[in-house]
Amino acid sequence: MESILNISQEQRIEVFRRLIAFDTTSANSNAPAADDLAGFLEDHGCQIARFESDGGKKVNLVAHKGPDCEGGLLLSGHLDVVPAAEDGWHSDPFVLTETSDRYVARGSADMKGFVSLATCLLAGVDATRMKRPLVGLFTHDEEIGTIGAQMFCKQWDKRWHLPTSCIVGEPTELNVIRMHKGHLKLRIDVQGKSAHSGYPHLGSNAIETMGRVISMLSSLRKEFESQRCETSRFFPQTPYPILNMATVSGGSAINIVPDACSLDIGIRVLPGQRSKEAMATLSRAIAEIDGVSVSLIGDSPPFLTPESAQINARLCEHTGQTETVAASYASDAGPLSTMGIESVLYGPGY
Repeated sequence: MESILNISQEQRIEVFRRLIAFDTTSANSNAPAADDLAGFLEDHGCQIARFESDGGKKVNLVAHKGPDCEGGLLLSGHLDVVPAAEDGWHSDPFVLTETSDRYVARGSADMKGFVSLATCLLAGVDATRMKRPLVGLFTHDEEIGTIGAQMFCKQWDKRWHLPTSCIVGEPTELNVIRMHKGHLKLRIDVQGKSAHSGYPHLGSNAIETMGRVISMLSSLRKEFESQRCETSRFFPQTPYPILNMATVSGGSAINIVPDACSLDIGIRVLPGQRSKEAMATLSRAIAEIDGVSVSLIGDSPPFLTPESAQINARLCEHTGQTETVAASYASDAGPLSTMGIESVLYGPGY
């Protein structure tokens, strides 16, 4: 703890408390939270880069400390949180509340706790003693599809050396995770023709056609479940790509032949697989049905860091972990891997 002795425990809790107080639900702007962190970090000797999107409502924040050279460590966390609309809250979800042995708030584990720790480490470390850089990357909209990290891959202007070893502070119960599945999100639209239900021969029922699509996708789901690849063994419960038909909508009234129907689906591909291939397989499966189109909603890529990678090997040695742990969800590590950054997921909470 020597490197952060000049950031007191009270200061660390205050950083955490202030960050929790910003309602960064993905539907809202994260700019006020990013600006608050940026001011604190700049006051403590960090260089700051701020990358905006959506008219300034969304911000990816980078904080750099130490020499501008290769190597070092990247600490990555997202600022957005899921809505706090569920029942069961006994305190304000945007007020950090201490109860017995834990702190309770929306995003306390996922993942403002880690962001606060990373912020205080950046603020407290003595730059004059550093041989390699320490960099923080704090993103927007991870919870709705790693949008901020994917945007950062396009925004980064290489103003400093960006470390190629990274800890993404997702809540993992302090397990080191070096791989996870991706999440490809697609929309299937069927175009029919409206008519009065008393004269159905004058129309074309889009929902009926979508029924054929759903039947074919059910067969494709079973086909996916028979697939295996090199990383399948790390996912014993679901060692295959997962196809989930999630939402369907169509029709306007019971006496009208529906002229349109939409189906949203998700495909979770395994590390080492490519989402483009899964999309092509799906498109071929339904190609024979007229009036059907497929569009991309989002693509959070999988990630796979080699077991021998320095960040994985050193952190596993530090924690005493000897087995590979994998996750079936997506994270910012996926987009960062496309930049050549070797990441692990590691953080408190679950």
